[in-house]
Amino acid sequence: MGIDAPPLIDLRDFDLERRTAGDDLRILSGVNLRLEAGQWIALLGANGSGKSSLLKYLAAEDSPAGEGTAYMAQDPDEQLVAQTVAGEIALGRAGLDPGAELARFQLEDQAALDPRLLSAGQKQRLVLATALGCAPRILLCDEPTALQDSHQAGWILEQLDAWRREPGRGLLTATCDRYEAQRADWLVVLRGGAVVVQGPREAVWNEGAVQELLLDRDQENRREDGRLRPATEGESVLILEDVGCDFAGPGGGFAGLDLQVGRGGRVGLTGPNGCGKSTLLAVCAGLRPPQRGSVRVDGRRFYHDGGADLDHGLTMLAPQFPEYMFLCPRVSDEISFGPPASPAPPEAFLGRLGLDPTLRHRNPHDLSTGERRRLAVGLVLGSARPLLLLDEPTAALDRRGRAQILDLLDEAPTDSSLVIASHDRGFLAAAGCRILEMGLAGLAEGC
Repeated sequence: MGIDAPPLIDLRDFDLERRTAGDDLRILSGVNLRLEAGQWIALLGANGSGKSSLLKYLAAEDSPAGEGTAYMAQDPDEQLVAQTVAGEIALGRAGLDPGAELARFQLEDQAALDPRLLSAGQKQRLVLATALGCAPRILLCDEPTALQDSHQAGWILEQLDAWRREPGRGLLTATCDRYEAQRADWLVVLRGGAVVVQGPREAVWNEGAVQELLLDRDQENRREDGRLRPATEGESVLILEDVGCDFAGPGGGFAGLDLQVGRGGRVGLTGPNGCGKSTLLAVCAGLRPPQRGSVRVDGRRFYHDGGADLDHGLTMLAPQFPEYMFLCPRVSDEISFGPPASPAPPEAFLGRLGLDPTLRHRNPHDLSTGERRRLAVGLVLGSARPLLLLDEPTAALDRRGRAQILDLLDEAPTDSSLVIASHDRGFLAAAGCRILEMGLAGLAEGC
């Protein structure tokens, strides 16, 4: 890189406002950001600090980043447009034989599938593959490993690091992940839409504003009293017998799953991307009839007529993408909709979730991903239904948000059973779960 080479991005005293139904909302204030060729900048900050908003602005057609910018959204469904996985990865590359690229991103067996049928982690890899295929100068990635198992997360970080080292390229990522931040050259910490710390990673790594966001997961998952919640279970609330589901695609699916969860019991499901964790939760919620087997919740047999079973009032699911569960135009309406087992004013409800009470006036889809996730988990736990289901409840959450989820689980109704899907075994252990690994052989006791 020549000494006089211009920066790829150069923001100076940048402000960003979002127009709402009421007044304009200030998102970012006085941001200074300079991305040089060959550099990796990691944006750090609590959920709602403005990280995603900054990336979305830079990805816009009229942003100062200019042409040659590719963007990887936190929710991959926002970017999937083709009818097949092969078609998606070939976007903008006429005549491409997608086979090699699909194999590189471990998607070769899904080439003919509708990309919306992939697992969340597979979707995220597909979006990254499509973005890199556009040969950008600047790559903007919003939580690029949040939906990956540990093996795939490490692989993605290797790909990003290798990519940005090619001449003329620069990488800007938003993250709450310690291991991703350790890869970056330069750290920028946002708080309330303003930059509070920035500098070379080695120079700012030990500053409090950085470490309070990136506490080691092993330490974070350790409860203060050193004890897990007692695993006391009553009669069975969830009974799965020989349950099997077929996924679209070669060899996809699982079969022969047997599981019983007693009243007040907690089970944590883990396993690689695409093994069927989210599908199994949907089965338990009454949303997805299995091809085989029997599902009973609190004495009721689900799917007796072969279709979805939605009128039981026995379960509630916080999905991996929480925006899919929101039905109301305001957060306060979502809190009132249900209703929860123990009604509380929206301000008090949000306070228990560690969220700003003023968010009650916002549309839930306008919240940050972390704020939406905490709201969804709070709504599910507040329902106090016999079976509560959480799909990746800590994905892309900052340190405070993850700790808040553990606190909420500590306070969850003792007679409600929980099934939680997560790649984070430490979190599942800290939540008092019996950990089960999903794989080709069914469910097995985890480590």
